[in-house]
Amino acid sequence: MPQALFLLLVMSCAALLGEGVSGSGDSASTAPAMLPVPPPNCPSNCGKVDIPYPFGIGASECFRAPTFELTCDETTNPPGLYSGDLLVANISMETAEITVYYRGLTSTCNDPDNRTAPPSNVGVRLRSGTAFLISTAGNTFTAVGCGAEARINGNYGTYRTGCMTYCARASESAGDGTPCRGNGCCEASLTADLKEFSVKWVDDFKSPAFNPCQYAFVAKNGWYSFNKSDLTGNMTFSERYKQGTVPIVFDWAIRDGTCTPPSDGSDEAKPVVPSACISKHSSCANARNGPGYFCICDEGYAGNPYTKDGCTNINECDHLISPNSTFRKKSYPCHGGTCQDVEGGYNCKCSFGRTGDGKSDKGCEAIVSLAAIAAIGTISGISLLAVLLLFLHMDRQRRKLRDHFNRNGGQLLKSIKIEIFTKEKLDQITKNYSHIIGRGNFGKVYKGTTSDNVQVAVKRSIAINEDRRKDLFANEITIQSQVSHKNLVQLLGCCLESEVPMLVYEFIPRGSLYDVLHGKDGTGRTHPLPLGARLDIAIYSADGLAYMHSEASHKILHGDVKTGNILLDDEFVPKVSDFGTCRLMSIGKEHTNFVIGDSSYIDPVYMKTGLLTEKSDVYSFGIVLLELITGKMARYDKNNSLPLNYIKAFKDGTTKQMLDTDIASTDEDINCLEMVGRVAVKCLEVDVNDRPTMAQVMQELKMQKIQWLHSHDKIGDAEICTTSVSVYNSHLQNPEISVYKALLSSHPLSS
Repeated sequence: MPQALFLLLVMSCAALLGEGVSGSGDSASTAPAMLPVPPPNCPSNCGKVDIPYPFGIGASECFRAPTFELTCDETTNPPGLYSGDLLVANISMETAEITVYYRGLTSTCNDPDNRTAPPSNVGVRLRSGTAFLISTAGNTFTAVGCGAEARINGNYGTYRTGCMTYCARASESAGDGTPCRGNGCCEASLTADLKEFSVKWVDDFKSPAFNPCQYAFVAKNGWYSFNKSDLTGNMTFSERYKQGTVPIVFDWAIRDGTCTPPSDGSDEAKPVVPSACISKHSSCANARNGPGYFCICDEGYAGNPYTKDGCTNINECDHLISPNSTFRKKSYPCHGGTCQDVEGGYNCKCSFGRTGDGKSDKGCEAIVSLAAIAAIGTISGISLLAVLLLFLHMDRQRRKLRDHFNRNGGQLLKSIKIEIFTKEKLDQITKNYSHIIGRGNFGKVYKGTTSDNVQVAVKRSIAINEDRRKDLFANEITIQSQVSHKNLVQLLGCCLESEVPMLVYEFIPRGSLYDVLHGKDGTGRTHPLPLGARLDIAIYSADGLAYMHSEASHKILHGDVKTGNILLDDEFVPKVSDFGTCRLMSIGKEHTNFVIGDSSYIDPVYMKTGLLTEKSDVYSFGIVLLELITGKMARYDKNNSLPLNYIKAFKDGTTKQMLDTDIASTDEDINCLEMVGRVAVKCLEVDVNDRPTMAQVMQELKMQKIQWLHSHDKIGDAEICTTSVSVYNSHLQNPEISVYKALLSSHPLSS
């Protein structure tokens, strides 16, 4: 809809600011007969704002011309300084700027029926002849909103600029405090010599529902910082900023004169000083915006150049500047010398033994001969100190390695047939531990290659119980090195020179059963694994664990049985890893309370009692069996528990629905998988006494494979009998075979 181009604000103040300076007769070459000098009783401030001449309040002698007249409202607390109707925030002598507040916030809003309400327009107009111009460098035009298009017209139609914003949703806008570059807010710079402007909205504006109001304003640089909350709510932006009051900067100058360059054209000579710059040690500079000039104090002086003797010497040595001064504090270097203040500057006298210019970047430099002597002495001292420190460091490292070696039982391990690697050797083998092949609860595993091109896996533990160092650790390594089973990862050696001992194992190339079943980090299966292979993996893994529990020279508990700790070689033969250390059982002991395992596999009984037994490994192996027959992880589909869900399905008779469809292709396969599932369920019994041993689990799994082979006509009836007897007799030496006989005859596993 057609709208007025702009609504001029600042009425009475515009009239005041617009009054030209008449009759002053300022020029660069001709001074008036009577220079305007403020009387000493003129007020120097109003509230918290200083009033430097040529500005003033009260009598006409207190300000240079009507355009510089201000008023002080003492009815408020604190009193407010005004230029017309505009509240003055600051007057800068150094930059020749005045900052005021004006009703400069324009807005346009949609009503609840999505009809655009008439926008509020604002503007500023300064009359010709005024000392003020809208600052180009000090202000920015800003629009806030999503889909906003605001324009600014100026100088009576001869100047136009604007900017657009876009954001489909509030969440897509720029972040809080970020620059306004079109995403929620935008900015545009102003032209020079700007005497008036007005803000206008485009007629076809339609704001999104979440952004009912759009805003635009010309304000002092840095005043506005974007916030997402400015895009929501109805007029919250205006209310937050004092009902639309914003600061704006005007450039001011003595407009009826110029700063004339020196007649000889020299850059070092002072320009012809105009009449307004009445202080000694003052000069002038042409206005940065529009015609005219402003006065400045000479280098080495600070103060008010518009008053008599207003520019005073700066004490550079103390860096003292009047608290009421608007001049920026300057740094005056004096390196290696003593500062001496002089009129209009300072000297820097070099200290004894130094020469040069203390005010330069290099400062006062030491005399060469002294520098040479100091350098020789310093270099000699540093060299001796470096040699001593190197010797001490090497000796400390040797003692540290020797101490680690002894604390980790190195003297005891020298007598066994296991290779003891030095730390330096392992650094070379692992290429400084650059190739990580596994992470676990106890540390990291690195791949390495020995000088004989044998690939090894180096396990670097996170920590070790201090109480289990030396003799006990050495005994554990000794026994573990004697463990020899085709389904257990072989320990090849160790390194005792590190704070926590490192173990060297044979390298198993295909990775873990977890990786084969679920892919790296559970990202999906990478290798097809048929049912026969899964049965073999289950049988051989159980065989390795049964050996640890009953056939090794000392009972060894694993404590962290999971698919991630069952490694597969190139032929998919399983090897149980991550066992032995920290879980070795002494003779006659039935449990240990030192274990760190995967929470998805840990025995609930252990969680309650803190005691680890061989039946804890049986529980964890039951979950491994479920992973083999279902293809699911121990925790799957965000946080479903595989053992809990399978036991529920087992009780409901719906386990078939949970089986891995890749291997459940025939009725015989499904029957075999369900029988393996029954074994797993038995392993997961709450009462540890109802759980089978690992030897019993292995035997039952062997029987299930034999029956599965027979169901596929891969083995005859006579072979079944022969094979079953062979399986039975192969474990006659097992002291638990009587328990297993009873299990086969009466236990539900054999049903």
